[in-house]
Amino acid sequence: MSYRLDLTVISKSEQQSHFALTLHNLSDQAQENWSLHFTFCRWIQAETLSNGQLKQLGSYCTLTPGNSAPLSPNSHFYTEFTVGTKPFTLYDEGIVEAFLNTSPEGSFIKPIPVKVTTINLDQPATEPLSIPLPKAKSINLIPAPESLIRLPGEFRLNSGTAITPPTDKASGSTRWLQAELGHLLHEDIPIHQAGNISYQLHGDLADGAYCLLVEPDHIWLQAGSESGFVHATASLLQLIPASPAHQVQAAYMIPMVEIQDQPNYQYRGMMLDCARHFHPIRRLKHLIDHLARYKFNTFHWHLTDDEAWRIEIDAYPDLTRIGAWRGPNEVIQPQFTTISQRYGGYYSKQEVRDLIAYANDRGVTIIPEIDIPGHCRAAIKSLPDLLVDPNDESEYRSTQWYSDNILSPALKGTYTFIANVLEEICELFPAPYIHIGCDEVPKGAWTKSPACQQLMEQHGYQDPRELQGHILRFAEEILQARGKRMMGWEEAANGNKISKDTLIYSWQNEEAGLICAREGYDVIMQPAQYTYLDMTQGYSADEPGSDWACKLPLDVVYSYKPLSSLDVNDPVHKKILGIQAALWCELVNSQSRFEYMIYPRLLAIAELCWTKPEKRNWKDFKARLNGQLAYLDKAGINYRRCE
Repeated sequence: MSYRLDLTVISKSEQQSHFALTLHNLSDQAQENWSLHFTFCRWIQAETLSNGQLKQLGSYCTLTPGNSAPLSPNSHFYTEFTVGTKPFTLYDEGIVEAFLNTSPEGSFIKPIPVKVTTINLDQPATEPLSIPLPKAKSINLIPAPESLIRLPGEFRLNSGTAITPPTDKASGSTRWLQAELGHLLHEDIPIHQAGNISYQLHGDLADGAYCLLVEPDHIWLQAGSESGFVHATASLLQLIPASPAHQVQAAYMIPMVEIQDQPNYQYRGMMLDCARHFHPIRRLKHLIDHLARYKFNTFHWHLTDDEAWRIEIDAYPDLTRIGAWRGPNEVIQPQFTTISQRYGGYYSKQEVRDLIAYANDRGVTIIPEIDIPGHCRAAIKSLPDLLVDPNDESEYRSTQWYSDNILSPALKGTYTFIANVLEEICELFPAPYIHIGCDEVPKGAWTKSPACQQLMEQHGYQDPRELQGHILRFAEEILQARGKRMMGWEEAANGNKISKDTLIYSWQNEEAGLICAREGYDVIMQPAQYTYLDMTQGYSADEPGSDWACKLPLDVVYSYKPLSSLDVNDPVHKKILGIQAALWCELVNSQSRFEYMIYPRLLAIAELCWTKPEKRNWKDFKARLNGQLAYLDKAGINYRRCE
């Protein structure tokens, strides 16, 4: 590599770090009129640079030398700068990618590769976290069922297995079971009257509840609802050993059991960010398989953000023509990783329909998220004639360091855009819910817009945050007219304009969820300190992930008990509908890293969602987790090892 970039911590205090950046020219060629382009996870105080000038947009930084001097062969460029943040502890907090550019400003950029070395954190090494697992149990279901009785004997699953004609409520579960068994046995599993796996309708079982009985010659899956049959199927699939007892005959010996079970929370979800990095459909299907296997029932699909717009909208083809792509020569600048080339992708409406049908068979509802009024930079850059107020001189910097990512509540185009997009989203997604984001509108937005000030005066608003409520109330009315219930992050309640019918997701901390629940909102608990899977899983510097909220090892995840400080009879508990995991994907750009961040913590969250707190046991969970690892290995999942 001809060029190398080093970053070193040279001093730090409680809320400030000072860095040295060195760019080495290891080639025999001088570079004239050069600029260094790189991504960095914090806001750099540009005025502190000791040499050169810096422009930063989001994570994307452009550094130019102060004197336009060439970068001579076998020489280096050196500068220092300050970041106003707590000291870094992770290698992922360093510079992620970089390239050189020597093209004149405004012309086509031709990136020159730069090797980025691991950041020197100026800290002692920490051993990787180890969580020893006890011996696996004979049966290792996750989440733990309400009642499981082990019976003597086994059922032989082989090529002679068939399914009896299912009740209508089990049609999706049957297709899922056929797909899984067909993959396992390498042949199609038929449906006929003489089958030895039967789905039976029991109307007295509550929604989501099921009974599973495995006998030597027959398996009975009993439920009174579609979701109950899915949960029975999930338990049956987990009972199948990872390896057959007889390799030649491909026979799997399923232990005889009697299980009676039902969920503790009605909502059990996972959110995946597909805006920061694009995840192909095959990856999503693989994830949905495992969400169903561990009895999650909701996939929250984060489809739009500042960095990309990922879903086809017929009314606005530029949302995906422009907004789905970023790169050094695109309208939307590079961010995070893969910065030297055009990067992106989007989901066609047909792909969405196919994924919805796939998830439906597995009892997983897909809830789309279209983020408004913040986190809208990709949409604004795609549709400037519709969404830009040229007279708005408001100054702000969002949490992710953008100054141009907020929709204007005073533009007619904003409401036309929201109405048209939500109409297509409602038509495409059968789920009764639509999530519209509502988070992280920074202070300063709308404050220097004459049109926004006029709108506030017209409606008697005193606080600019009421303008967010103004937009959200419009969106909620659109959704309600189409039979949908609005969802939003906890900031949706800002401005006090939306109805209590809006379902709130609490992400900043548990206290925020408690406040919303006490105000009368139904709440999904997703506190970053327990459920954010982008947080690092250990304490050593080489652990992938972030730690802005916390470091989140497996035992901390498993320890979460929503509102455990409240009296068990406090009525606010009834406002908590469930728990959700989240994977934000600023740095999740491969299948390997995707799996590493999710597993095995997803299994712990599955148990938080399903099993009553009094029936959870950390030591018992670890033993059952150990028993699940053979399946994860067989499935080729790159999970984080516990030991």
